[in-house]
Amino acid sequence: MKKDYYELLGISKNATAEEIKRAYRSKAKQHHPDMNPDNKKEAEEKFKEISEAYEVLMDPQKKQMYDQYGHEGVSQTFKGGGFSWEDFHHFDDLQDILGNLFGGSIFGDFFGGGQRTQRRGPRRGGDIHVILSVSLEEIVGRARKKFKVNRYEMCTACGGKGGHDFATCPQCGGRGQVRTQSRSFFGTFASVSTCPQCSGRGQIIKDPCRQCTGNGRIKKSRTIDIQIPQGIAHGQYIVLRGEGHYGSGGKGSILVEFEEKPHDYYQRRGYDLYIRLLTPYSTLINGGVVDVPGLNGIDEKVRIPKGSSAPEIVRARGKGMPRPEGGRGDLYVELDLQPLKSRDKNLKKIINELKEYEGNATPVRRKR
Repeated sequence: MKKDYYELLGISKNATAEEIKRAYRSKAKQHHPDMNPDNKKEAEEKFKEISEAYEVLMDPQKKQMYDQYGHEGVSQTFKGGGFSWEDFHHFDDLQDILGNLFGGSIFGDFFGGGQRTQRRGPRRGGDIHVILSVSLEEIVGRARKKFKVNRYEMCTACGGKGGHDFATCPQCGGRGQVRTQSRSFFGTFASVSTCPQCSGRGQIIKDPCRQCTGNGRIKKSRTIDIQIPQGIAHGQYIVLRGEGHYGSGGKGSILVEFEEKPHDYYQRRGYDLYIRLLTPYSTLINGGVVDVPGLNGIDEKVRIPKGSSAPEIVRARGKGMPRPEGGRGDLYVELDLQPLKSRDKNLKKIINELKEYEGNATPVRRKR
């Protein structure tokens, strides 16, 4: 079972970004494999665990998903369904945190070489976050919804290359990286970073594409059509893979977060529904079946027990919201007395006769 990210870093859920970074700084120094030569394999695993926690908690969107849904909420944001170093986006922070501890690059053999050689290859396009408002009726009916997104798509004029004529980058010589050295108290520190002139591609564009001006992609407006998942709840989301921004390493995803609209009559709690129903006095006394307006347009038949009173709650099993795995929650009907509409003489006579069977008004002791 995976450990809690907050526990791994030794912080609270309300920790600020600075507190998260400070905690990671301490844990990273403690568990870096080069600091644990006698127990390197275990240190590598621990170092990867705390780096995964740092990756998630430093990303506001991933952190929100983790806080709501735990590890399952963020696992699908990782490329292989589980965290790998390809999912880590804070190497600069790591360099800043640990760089001065070592005579060379902080990454050592742990990252597969004597120096850090992060060359920018094909990169996946970014994700798009959409908030979609839906009604209870739309959720119950699994309605289809359309929404528009503005996303980057591959430029068809240049095939996503950004131009038609290329030359070797003069600054990095086609390597895509530049190397710098600096001295410190701990020794000489070598750093290899992405070439700023060619952005790691190793080539520069001599003849930029006129349609995308060398970017390789163009922003377009698209309409997305989805079907609302069964039983989806407020704050939950679905991932539309391959529908996000274009990138040379593949398209990103669209994260559709559902926002549930308040209903005029119903209140939802999980998969249960609550409604207040004005009920005739005769039905409360004699019992009977009442019609409760259904979210699918069909009235729900709810049986009222004989001798009910107002306010009282009647439970109708299996008449609530549909569950994703099948079945439905329950419907809770709060009975309220329906006021009499007529004031004719016959009704007044009936009410006066009813007094003979009623007692005096009696105070009800409060529950403590």
